[in-house]
Amino acid sequence: MPGNEPLDEVEARVGEREFVLERIYDAPRELLFRVFTEPEHLAQWWAPGDYTVPVCKVDLRPGGQWHYSMRSPEGEDHWALAVFREIQPPERIVYSCTFADEFANRTEGIPEHTATITFSEADGKTKVEVRISFESAEDLKTTVRMGMIDGLTMTLNSLPKLLADLLA
Repeated sequence: MPGNEPLDEVEARVGEREFVLERIYDAPRELLFRVFTEPEHLAQWWAPGDYTVPVCKVDLRPGGQWHYSMRSPEGEDHWALAVFREIQPPERIVYSCTFADEFANRTEGIPEHTATITFSEADGKTKVEVRISFESAEDLKTTVRMGMIDGLTMTLNSLPKLLADLLA
């Protein structure tokens, strides 16, 4: 990939116990940080394809929770719970995440993972790196088989439309 040209889609790398997704967006990092942390924005884009986010609650502080539901086109709700570990506006967010129920109780179904999202700005554009780490290589394999990389890639690729609307 040539030097500083913007990525118009997500670049993915898979390691032994983690995967990393990167994309460059034509927007300032303060805005990217907001759309990754404010529920009114997350509800508009944090779901792959035709899924929606009917419930999105964010308590943005270390130890705070992000509890949300992704609803399939068939009406099936998939709940998740993240617990924030580190928040450094507008540079970095770290949280642990797993499936949950509508009451924010952890459930089985996906290995718990740690997400580290970094935002770096250059020339008015922002590179977003999403690093998803697991306790074991087997947990990573399970999650990859479930389609997490593809789903998160679709989700990240849906963000430019919201950014364009917010910048208009």
